[in-house]
Amino acid sequence: MQKDLEYFYSSRKYFIAGVAVFTVSFAVGVLISAIFPGASEKLLEMLKDTYGGITTLDPFQRMLEIFKNNVNTCFIALLGGLVIGIIPFFIVAVNGTVLGILVELFFRKQGALFVIAAILPHGIIELPMVLISVGIGFRLGHAVFLAIRNQKTMHELIYELKQGVFFYIKIVVPLLLVAALIESYVTPLLIYMFIK
Repeated sequence: MQKDLEYFYSSRKYFIAGVAVFTVSFAVGVLISAIFPGASEKLLEMLKDTYGGITTLDPFQRMLEIFKNNVNTCFIALLGGLVIGIIPFFIVAVNGTVLGILVELFFRKQGALFVIAAILPHGIIELPMVLISVGIGFRLGHAVFLAIRNQKTMHELIYELKQGVFFYIKIVVPLLLVAALIESYVTPLLIYMFIK
């Protein structure tokens, strides 16, 4: 656990960078939805067409599907950092923008309590795990950049990759499972309270 804390602390600037990109993207998404409400409605329809099948699954199957999707997204964000941080930047920017659009849309149509009930219970765990994965991806991207400039050896780069993957497996994956459990079993009940 001590090593995990040290790794987390030493990665703080990369996590902060991920939070910064997400915050700006989220704000952009809110503005897009507020200025072009028709576009946000179209995005919602696209998401329903793409992911709507998940809502028809029983809670356990839904949990597995959500868990699989989140694990894959976070791992791609982490490993994608090897492309000098481009892929994690893209993932956090897109997710931030989409979430901003949806939050503004549902806030306008359903109100603040609905948005809190639909996002907060699982999002308070899921979002930090995504941002941590993105931060690890940024850290790996920086390591690759230093290696290209001969300021890091290949051995040091591989060690950075191992550290990131071990932290992901040990910390991120279990918490993504908890978030998927909440999203499948708790969030639907809370949403039902506001739409019944």
